[in-house]
This record gives sequence, structure tokens and C-alpha cells, in this order.
Amino acid sequence: MLILNQVVLAAAVTTKSGKALLSRQFVELTKARIEGLLAAFPKLIGSEKQHTFIETDSIRYVYQPLESLYVLLLTNKSSNILEDLDSLHLLAKIVPEYCSVLEEKEITRKAFEIIFAFDEAVAMGYKERVNIQQIKHFTAMESNDELRYKSEQKTKMLQAKKAADKARKEMDKKRASDRKHGISSDTMSHVTNTSSNMRSTFQNEPVVETKREAPKVESKPSGRGLQLGKTKKAAGLDKILQEEGGSSAAAESVSSSSKQESLSSGPAEKVSVQVLEKIVLEAENDGALENMVVTGELIVTVFDSQYSKVKVKVRPSDAKEFQYKSHPNMDKGLFTNKNVLALKDDSKFYPNATPSPVLKWRYATKDEDAVPLTISIWPSVSGKNVTVPVEFEKKVGFDLYDVTITIPLPSSPIIGESSGTCDYDQKKGLLHWHIPLIDDSNSTGTLEFSVVGNASTSFLPVEVNFRSNSVFSNLTVEGVVNEDNQPVPFSQETGLSVDSYNIK
Repeated sequence: MLILNQVVLAAAVTTKSGKALLSRQFVELTKARIEGLLAAFPKLIGSEKQHTFIETDSIRYVYQPLESLYVLLLTNKSSNILEDLDSLHLLAKIVPEYCSVLEEKEITRKAFEIIFAFDEAVAMGYKERVNIQQIKHFTAMESNDELRYKSEQKTKMLQAKKAADKARKEMDKKRASDRKHGISSDTMSHVTNTSSNMRSTFQNEPVVETKREAPKVESKPSGRGLQLGKTKKAAGLDKILQEEGGSSAAAESVSSSSKQESLSSGPAEKVSVQVLEKIVLEAENDGALENMVVTGELIVTVFDSQYSKVKVKVRPSDAKEFQYKSHPNMDKGLFTNKNVLALKDDSKFYPNATPSPVLKWRYATKDEDAVPLTISIWPSVSGKNVTVPVEFEKKVGFDLYDVTITIPLPSSPIIGESSGTCDYDQKKGLLHWHIPLIDDSNSTGTLEFSVVGNASTSFLPVEVNFRSNSVFSNLTVEGVVNEDNQPVPFSQETGLSVDSYNIK
């Protein structure tokens, strides 16, 4: 396994005197080392002319003034200066987007937001193909785990409310039935209060086995007795039902069923390992590949605190094109030598029920044989109409699910032959071609449609979306063990999704 050196070593915002306001390292650098490099930067700047970069024996400083501040990149000397400048300009645009004024106090206050944005712009030392709008969208995205948790809580609250409403209706029916048989509500209230008082009296008196005599019960209620074995939730429902004329039995039933549901919804395995990849691809209609980048993450989630220091044994790809980087809290030597992901500090542990990325990797290529799905469009003009055959071809060895190919159209099309299903979004002018599964049995497929147009009508760019249960890295999880190297049951999820896939 070959680990390559990153191009961008760090990105920082400093004052003119060299004071670091924030710094994001993309390689392991000590605090003293990065502070020393940043402090040396102002001394290297000449006062006679403008500069865009300065080189030392081992480091290249690429910088841009931003009023009274500097936005600064530290790169290795083998990097492409034009790409470094492109990365620098993007980072320089990020800072004003998050800071209303370019002052030291404001930069410090917004430091974490700027760092998160830097992470979207530069990944593992390489610039991402994103713009400011995309970065702001990515950093503002909601957590799927949070949305799922809120949805589950909302469902439980609705179920509890329905159970309470059902119990109240049953009490209303019972009161109506009692009135029908000549029992007044006052009488029922007296009987209920007396029964409650008797139950409270029994609960407060000691139990003696030899005593046969029943305890005396006053005809007048003495007040509310001691409530035993009630949860807060049951007590709250009990209060609601008592106000409606009910008893605590229904509330206890609701609490019990809700608790049972909560327990049954927990994960079967106490450790979850996810191997997830995303692909970014840009290609020409003739099949020429411009750019293809695959980024991946291995995410560990622990659902039981006794497994908070588990170790994960993996088998990464041996291909030199894959560049791996473990989390700073991981033992880098153990991963490099034995492919084991373990915490290097005994005081650290995995947070409970929180997904924790521990390994990242990157794969970039311009090999057209690596493209998972090629799309070809062959429009031909006939009078006032354009007939458009579209063909897809799967070129990788794994299956693709929920494939959607989106083609811009000027007007509603007439669909002819199709390997899947189609729908036309008239408002957005987009034709969506859906193929549920593309595997070895249907590795190619066609769609033909006609639309009003002429030779100048364009059907590009085409956007493609899909998912797969396989990944390019073929990274596998061989096992999970605890601190004592005893096997731990775990669940594994592997998946590939599309970040951006455009045919121009």
C-alpha cells in the first residue's frame, strides 16, 4: 500500500504580523511546527514588489492579501502553482462569505464555520471541483441521522397521543353506559375516590401474614396516597386521564407499550461499520473522460459503551492509485503495518450512537475503462422534429441500482423504444429515464424519443444518478475486536453513490 504526499499541506488565515487566526492542516503537523511556519511567513515577504508565492527549501507559501489579513496556503514544492493559485482564490472567496467584516475578532468568532468550508474546498490535500454556492449548500445540509431521530420521536409522540385519545373515548363510553343504567357521575366519582383511598391505605400499611382482619376504611377520602412504580411519562398520562375521568391503568399500558417499542427498535449488532464511496465524473458525449474522482470513508458507529474502544481490521486495495488517510486519533503505524484501525490514545473512545469516520481514501483517474456507466446521444434532424436515440453501457463489474438519466428537452417528447420508464418534468424541461437495475444481464440499453427542434437543439448536459452495493476500492472489513482482542459482532454496510456525474 503506497501513501502519497498531499499537495496542500495547510490553509490558514493570519494577520500581517504572522499571528495565526485559524489553520487547517491536511497532514499531521504539530502546533509548534505550524505556528513556526506561519510566524516565519511575514519575514519572507519583500516590501518592494507584489508577490503571489514564496519558496523555502521545503515549503512553498502561496498567499493573497485580504485587507489587513492574509489567506495563506502551505504546499509542497512539487505542486502545480496554477492549481495552488486556483485553490487559494477559492479559499479567499470563502472567508468574506462567512465574515461580515474582515477583522481578527470576527475571523476568530467564525473560525469553525470557515474551517468546515475549507474542508469542502480541499480534501486530503487536493482541491475539490466545487464553487462557493455548492460549499455553502454542503455546509448547511441537515444530518440524516438527526432527521431520522426527530421522525422517530414524532412517531412515538403521535402513537402515545392516539393511545391516550382511545383511552379517553373508552372512558366517555363507560360514563355514558353508566348514566344509561341510572348511575350518576357523582356516585361514580365517590366510588372511584373511595377505591383510590383504599388502595393508598393498603400501600402505606405494612403487610403481616398472620393478620386476617381487613384494614378500616374511612367513608371520606383522606387524600392522595403514595404513587408507586410510575414513570414520569405514565404519571403525565395518568394526570391527563384523571382530568378526563379515567384511571392510571391506561397510562401505564401506554407507557409499557411505548417502552417496549423503544427497546425493540435498537440495533441487533452493537457495532456498525460503513464503507461508503462517492463519485464525481465529467465526460464528453463521445466517451472521452475529462475527470473522475472517487472519495471514500469508513465510518464506525458504536451502540454500546462497553465496545467504545473497538479495533477494526480491514483489507484495503493494493492498487497504488488509492490514497488512504486515517483519522488523527487512529494509530497510524498500526494501520500502515497491519491494516488495523485502533485508537492510539487510551483516554479516547468512540462516542455512543454517533457515526465516526476513521479512514478516508481518494482515487482519481482518466482511464476511460474505469467509467462505471457511459451515455451516448445520437440526435438526427427530420423536418421540424429531432429523433434522439440514447444508449447506456455498463463497464464495471458490479451492479447499479435506481439509475436515473436526466436529459434537458425544449418540449414534451414522444417516447418510442425504452429499456426502462420515463417521465417528463414540463416545468423544468427535463426528461427522466429510470432503470431500476443495470447488471450483466442488461449491461446495455436504449431509449428513443422525438421532440420538436432543429440542428441547433442541444440535449446536454446529461446528468446521471445511481447507487451500488459495491465500491471501487474493494475495501473489506475482516473483523472487529474489543480491547482484549476478542471478536465483537458487527454489521457492515457498503455503498457507492453519485456526488456529480455529468455528460457534456
